[in-house]
Amino acid sequence: MKYEISKSLIKLDELEYIIREINYGELSKTWVNSIENAWIKGAFLDKRGIVWIKYQYLPKLARIKKELVNYYLALIGLPVSDYISGTDFVNLISVVFNATPTFRKRDYIRYSEKLYYFIRDSNKAEVLRARYYENIEDQRKKLKKRRIKKYNITVDELTRKPLNLKTAEFSHIRSVAIYPDLQLEEDNGLIINKETHDIITKNNIQNEEDLVRLCVQKRWETGWFVYYKKIIEKDLENI
Repeated sequence: MKYEISKSLIKLDELEYIIREINYGELSKTWVNSIENAWIKGAFLDKRGIVWIKYQYLPKLARIKKELVNYYLALIGLPVSDYISGTDFVNLISVVFNATPTFRKRDYIRYSEKLYYFIRDSNKAEVLRARYYENIEDQRKKLKKRRIKKYNITVDELTRKPLNLKTAEFSHIRSVAIYPDLQLEEDNGLIINKETHDIITKNNIQNEEDLVRLCVQKRWETGWFVYYKKIIEKDLENI
């Protein structure tokens, strides 16, 4: 999954002591310190618990020359940017590792990778992820009520049948699994009866293109499609 960097990043100061205590075996203390310092100064966590690495620290963390950073980023399909995600970093060092001929240099790459996984799986990151997803779940439960109130909805937005308020559901147009950044947008969903939602689920609908095709097949309402295309672009600009 491709992640977009959060506007607020959290330093790893409180993890420094533990990082310094990690066993590095027979590796050179000088090079180990260099890698550890780069992680402590150049890595951050966002509110979702995702690790972000500053571009300027990639040479030390991936054990490559500065002039080769852009080359390796291009190999994994990444543009040059101020930060890369931890997931992309793992892809980067995998390519670097495979291109590295010496066992010793590979050992340092493994150690750098070990520190990444330590940071990703740290209590700090786990707590951030837990809080984030708890908040997300709380907010998602409010989407149905918010959309009904905003648009004064009284019928199923697809079938146009009377809405059963008690069992009606907020059905995401772009699925949460593939488009997590849109999951709390009230315009990224429609209020529909449970029976309608069951049909959508059964047909594995993942986005607006899938949904509009199903609507044509079922002779449901399709007027939402053009409006959705316009409004979702505005929402994406603000994410």
